[in-house]
Amino acid sequence: MDKIFKIVLVGAPGCGKTSLRNYFLYRNFTWQCAPTTNPDFVSTSVVLGTRDVAMQIWDTGGDPIVTSSLAHDADGIVLVFDSTQSRRALDAQLSKLSVPIVLVRAKSDQPPCDAWTVDNVVCLEACARTGNDVDHVFHKIAELCLDQWHAETQSMVKRASRHGDPIPYHRFEFDEAPNHKQCTHRLRATMRRLFCLA
Repeated sequence: MDKIFKIVLVGAPGCGKTSLRNYFLYRNFTWQCAPTTNPDFVSTSVVLGTRDVAMQIWDTGGDPIVTSSLAHDADGIVLVFDSTQSRRALDAQLSKLSVPIVLVRAKSDQPPCDAWTVDNVVCLEACARTGNDVDHVFHKIAELCLDQWHAETQSMVKRASRHGDPIPYHRFEFDEAPNHKQCTHRLRATMRRLFCLA
């Protein structure tokens, strides 16, 4: 699979985005984590079953304009927040996103200040200081992106004709046709069906 999923870490400044990514990639945590000023990405991959899923994990500094420009073509979003953020702020951020999302309460060693789980959104807790469930966050967003990509691919493979009949994609192989006339006949028949598309 040649698809590389663009994953963007979204959240307020200081909520723990960089620490989560650093622990996932390098198994490293530091109390003196410098604020992110310029967005950057690191390429990596995770293994899901028998698949190697490639990702670009983008880290942002929390600036709304920069985050919005990066997130508009993302394949998946990891929305990070900590115990200092309100539920209203979370709902405002979620309303702007339309791709697979994993909502992550970072710094899970601290108690939450508000109810934070959201219906129909994958909600996880993780802590870069202890490493608790950090891997699960990135495996989950990779899984959601892979599922979404498969669904979109299938919808492209099976297109509906004007009469509502699915037209499956077919790759012509020369060894499927014993002679040139049969291959030509099949090609003409397929072209006639394609011209019936709405």
